[in-house]
Amino acid sequence: MHTGFKPCEFYHRCECKRDQGSLLYIADCSGLNITQVRRFPNIISKLSLRMNRLEVIKDGIFFDNRLLRTLDLSFNKIKTISSSSFIGLENLKELDLQHNNLSKTSFTHQWCASLQNLIYLNLKGNFYEEYQPDISSLMQLEILKMDFVYEKTTILNKQFSNLKQLERLDFSGLTGHCSVPFLTPHTFQNVPHVRNLSLAMCKIISLQRGTFNMMKNITFLDLSGNTCLKFQVLENVTADLQFSAIKILKVNKIHKVFDMNTYLQTTHIRHLHNTSIQELHMDSNRLQQVEPGALRFLPRTLIYLSVKDNMFSIGPYLYDLLTLSFETVDASGMFSFHKEDRHPERCNLDLVCTWHTDVRYNNFHDSKFKQLFFEQGEFGRTLIPIPYNLKKLIFRASGSKYNITEVDLSNNKLESVDLSNNILTRWIGPLRNVKNLRYLDLSSNMCSNVSTFFFSPDFIMLKELSLSNNLLGLALPYDIHGNTFQHLLNVIKLDLSQNRISKLPKLIFKSQIKMEILDLSDNFIENIDFQLSHLINLSYLDLRNNLITFIDSHTIVVINSLTDNSKNLSINMLENKLVCTCNSKNFIDWMGSTSVHIVNKTHYFCQLSTGQRVLMENIPELYKTLEKDCTSYEVLIYGLVVTILIFLIVLIMGVCYRFRWKLRYFYYMVKIRSRSKIPQIDEDENEYMYDAFVSYADEDRTFVHTQLLLTLEKENGICLCLHKRNFLPGNDIATNITSAIHNSRKTIVIMTYHYLKSYWCMFEFNMARMESIYERNNENVLFLVVFEQISARDFPLHILEVVQSQSYIEFPNDEQGDVVFWQQLVTALK
Repeated sequence: MHTGFKPCEFYHRCECKRDQGSLLYIADCSGLNITQVRRFPNIISKLSLRMNRLEVIKDGIFFDNRLLRTLDLSFNKIKTISSSSFIGLENLKELDLQHNNLSKTSFTHQWCASLQNLIYLNLKGNFYEEYQPDISSLMQLEILKMDFVYEKTTILNKQFSNLKQLERLDFSGLTGHCSVPFLTPHTFQNVPHVRNLSLAMCKIISLQRGTFNMMKNITFLDLSGNTCLKFQVLENVTADLQFSAIKILKVNKIHKVFDMNTYLQTTHIRHLHNTSIQELHMDSNRLQQVEPGALRFLPRTLIYLSVKDNMFSIGPYLYDLLTLSFETVDASGMFSFHKEDRHPERCNLDLVCTWHTDVRYNNFHDSKFKQLFFEQGEFGRTLIPIPYNLKKLIFRASGSKYNITEVDLSNNKLESVDLSNNILTRWIGPLRNVKNLRYLDLSSNMCSNVSTFFFSPDFIMLKELSLSNNLLGLALPYDIHGNTFQHLLNVIKLDLSQNRISKLPKLIFKSQIKMEILDLSDNFIENIDFQLSHLINLSYLDLRNNLITFIDSHTIVVINSLTDNSKNLSINMLENKLVCTCNSKNFIDWMGSTSVHIVNKTHYFCQLSTGQRVLMENIPELYKTLEKDCTSYEVLIYGLVVTILIFLIVLIMGVCYRFRWKLRYFYYMVKIRSRSKIPQIDEDENEYMYDAFVSYADEDRTFVHTQLLLTLEKENGICLCLHKRNFLPGNDIATNITSAIHNSRKTIVIMTYHYLKSYWCMFEFNMARMESIYERNNENVLFLVVFEQISARDFPLHILEVVQSQSYIEFPNDEQGDVVFWQQLVTALK
């Protein structure tokens, strides 16, 4: 159903809508297998009955349709039209009868008498024989499309001379039947007023000079597809068209596909110099060379030249391009692959244009021509001549296999260049003198190497750059300084799709502040690593069909900042490998709440942690589910980790505390043994440096330095180690203590309240205990001397344990008891 069409009120099988201008109906009854035309009310301006099974138009069937302006009866099986078939259609403007079963017996006399205001008539696809229906009464006819079949003399009937308003004649075999092998000066003598004439694919073999000589008003002539004409016919055609109103000339494919290549001569086109032609189409003619100087005969009015699907080679004719004034050249499809025509024309004589052996290069004396050779100079520079007024050049799909080295164009006004679908595999450059270029298409060239200076500063005006379907993913990641596009300051649209890009450097788009559209679709991008924050004009970012799983939080912040500057930013991430996991939770939340336009975001799929792919129809709901799942896991994971850490810390601290003295003892023993200057005992001979180490508080030094030292060392020869006397200077206290205990047979502890309060005394006591356990095989090396009465509750547990498990001696502090005390002490130490 067409847009706006609804079932007609008067016939529900048809579709109708109102014409807003006339308020009449436009009725479409096509493709309904209708076998007979029914009567329609007089409220219709356009009626289509095409593609049905109509065979006869009943007399007077349209009698009431005086408001009908357009009637389409094409693609039916109509055989007969009588003089009364179209009664009532006095105001009909357009009638389409193409592709029916009409013939010379189908039209009765005055069949079109009622169609006095008809301006368009299409009779194509009906006549397979020499026949011209009588249409002399259609005085207002402007456009006529009909079959044109003649085997010998081809002349349009004199009746056509009555059609003074006729402007367009379409005999083309593309849409109907056309076979007119011979065209003579008499063929079109009765239609000198026709302005538009199409003779494409009419199997023309011979076209005599003078055929179009009478048609001075002609503006459009199409002779395409007549492969027997060859290029020699151009001389006859262009001679007839000189001083005419011709604006468009089409001579596409007037040469067979597998004939020899064509050589365009001066004689073929020199008469065009006397015309004001604007467009010249010469596609698919195997053109290879042009006679030097021939192009100079093209008029200054020519603005469009199409030479698609030819086989041009480099030659001196390229110099002539500088003298031409056309604005658009389409030279795409060079060296295209062809198949032989299924039904090739049979020509009387296949004349083949071959290369002229007497062609010589023209020697131009002007220096500006001498320097424009299409070949590399001394330093690899290529000079290419470009017509000064040329604005658009199309050289698409021409099989060019070049490395673009250093290239200079002649002075030009080029605004658009299309070099897509070639094999330009290396872009080295620089490419200069493109200061007016606004559009450049280098897509589909299999390029894997683009230099950082290919786009020279002359690209200052470039607006659109298409580099899609190349292999730039092999080169761009190495441009860490972003120099490749640094001179493209005014680019608005950049297409890098289908380039196998996996990663882009951060500064790759550092100069594209004005960029609005960036296409990175169909690549292998996983993360958006390149800088975006400066692209304040970006309105569309295409990331379709990449390997993106989610956008990280930093990039989200950047995109949100761009949205603040540009309210219409759109991002397309369809066909990526999005995931809905705890890591992408923030990304999913952003997708559901952002003001950025995510293109078709309800059509996205994402993969859950279970591997299931789900449609992101309701993103907020998906986020809530994800948040719930991730939160429970987070609490559990964090709880377990914290618990294990606390347990390990407590365990380590407990072990360290439980074995704190043992650890300290081992530490200092290792430290002692690693220092050769610390005297050590000979463990094999069981000899010690001192008989006893005296551990005492500094407040009890008077007793130790007088009585104890005098009695034990001077009177009884017991060698004592005192920290005030025997500790080595320069060593730390703990090391000296540990060394003294280790090198003494016994350790005498002078136990007092001062001793219990001293840190270093407690250190000495515990080091002596560790010595007895780990170095003396549990031998009791501690000898406790209780110098003053101490309550049991005042002893620390580890000292009280020693006091209770081992013998100790109390200092009596009287004359008789002193003698016994010193005797027992000396005996124990010896």
